[in-house]
Amino acid sequence: MEKKLKRWKIATIVLAITTVVFAVMLAQSNIFGSADKAAAKAVDYINKYSKYLLPSDATATLSSVDKETIVSLRKITLDVSGTKFASYVSVDGKYLFAQEPIDLSKDLDSSDSSSVQSAGTEIEGGFSEAKDTEVCKENDKPIVYFFGSTTCPHCTWEKPILQSVVSQFGDAISYHENIDTDKDQDIFSKYSTGSIPTLVIGCKYYRVGSGEPAGEASEKESLKKVICRATGNLPASVCGE
Repeated sequence: MEKKLKRWKIATIVLAITTVVFAVMLAQSNIFGSADKAAAKAVDYINKYSKYLLPSDATATLSSVDKETIVSLRKITLDVSGTKFASYVSVDGKYLFAQEPIDLSKDLDSSDSSSVQSAGTEIEGGFSEAKDTEVCKENDKPIVYFFGSTTCPHCTWEKPILQSVVSQFGDAISYHENIDTDKDQDIFSKYSTGSIPTLVIGCKYYRVGSGEPAGEASEKESLKKVICRATGNLPASVCGE
């Protein structure tokens, strides 16, 4: 089933598409254009729909285009607010590949979404707050979900920072760390675009992407504030009075 990518953050680009998927999809098109033009088209698309695809007020620029073609794909490097990310674009200019392919011919429409993301209100740290959603709990403790992979560099960056913050809350929360597993997929499919890392805090707050652009110190503070929201500012030793 085709997933509709809404509020996708460029910082979540994960190159996890298999060669078989590449070949099958790209074999459908026999018209190939310039790789440079395809890369430029991808950047134009990202900036056109920046409100869905990039952090607030960020823009993307093309840093480089790899000379080699891999199964009709060209590796490109994008620069988003000084942070560089690698991705792939089909040389026919039809698809940009992240965790799943993005059809560059389709418009993004915030009203065309059945996921919780269309109802989100952005708060600190790039997190969004889901409307009309109660904090989900396990044994009366808010649940913190982390979805990632060992092959995802952004997940690798985020994981120890999140673990450090989570440890401060002790038994005030229930932590579900889903690395390379298919657990809690109902939560993942509801709150994520399909990209990783994805963080869901108490089913009330969520973010697709890491906090790399903000830096480690800022990310720790944002995580603490959001988890405190979910716990009702408990424990006081962490969240304050």
